[in-house]
Amino acid sequence: MARKRFSDLDRILEALRLGNVDPNTLPQNLDFVKYAKFKQGDGPERNITRPDLGDSLDVGIIAFGLPDTDASAKVQVNWNTRAKTFYDGLANNALFGIETTTLTDYNENITFVPAKVSLQAKGQSETETSKITGRKYKKNASPSYTIPLGQTATVKYFQEAVQGLLDSTIGAGYHISAEPEDWRRN
Repeated sequence: MARKRFSDLDRILEALRLGNVDPNTLPQNLDFVKYAKFKQGDGPERNITRPDLGDSLDVGIIAFGLPDTDASAKVQVNWNTRAKTFYDGLANNALFGIETTTLTDYNENITFVPAKVSLQAKGQSETETSKITGRKYKKNASPSYTIPLGQTATVKYFQEAVQGLLDSTIGAGYHISAEPEDWRRN
């Protein structure tokens, strides 16, 4: 399981809280004191600029673990043109199991959240300083793209699909993180 961001500082703040220690009484140049101020809303202002995702478009995928002949397994999901343009440039894009042209057999299902894969090019990191704690950290400078993932004619399960991506040229050139599909209650 991935470690939560700032989990080490959260543990320190929890220990201070249990010991009834006010972080404001401690030296102000400590990382966890700066983080405590940020959590209280007294830290530096952060402006996050999100990339333009473009227009949205519908694509079709087949849910994992269900027969591809089952009509409820064929689901229409929403996607953005920025990620679609990136996807079109990938050499092995058939591994994602996405149908982009004929969507007549695909249903809209608001309770279905598709499996997703996030790709980010390897080897383009830069050192930055945290505005919250002042710590130096390495940040991947390349953009990230999220692509829906569905079963293909040969791959029927999520773990197999992710392993196929990792073993392909996509896995060699990109950092890959995957999230399984989910069926929510209405």
